[in-house]
Amino acid sequence: MANIHKPSENIKTDVASAQATLNNSSNAAIASLTYFSMKHYDLAWFLVFTGARTAAASLTCQMYQRVGAAGGTAVLKAAATVATADAVDATLFARGEDLTVNSGYDRVGIRITETATQNFVVGALLLRLRARYKQATLLA
Repeated sequence: MANIHKPSENIKTDVASAQATLNNSSNAAIASLTYFSMKHYDLAWFLVFTGARTAAASLTCQMYQRVGAAGGTAVLKAAATVATADAVDATLFARGEDLTVNSGYDRVGIRITETATQNFVVGALLLRLRARYKQATLLA
């Protein structure tokens, strides 16, 4: 068991969406999102950061799950919509058991969409947290 007092042994950080400027567009098509394996992790936590924008800009963040490296995709969590001015931070999270593992889903990704015509910069970070106690291992 990893030492719970050492974050480097229990938290894996990844760039979920590179910094991009959106204008009535999304960071990627659903099939082209970057998906991250949940094998050995109990929680996926997406942190979305944006730059200043007008109140007209509306940001939608939605988590997807995927089967393997190139399998089918499905919505994991309903969209979180943020529609306020200035810089905004949004978070979405899912526990490992939220994935539909019976159907083979074992990876998570995030789609970020700006639904107005306001240029703004957005990026996302993914934190994957290990379980405190050993969990069952998903098949590779």
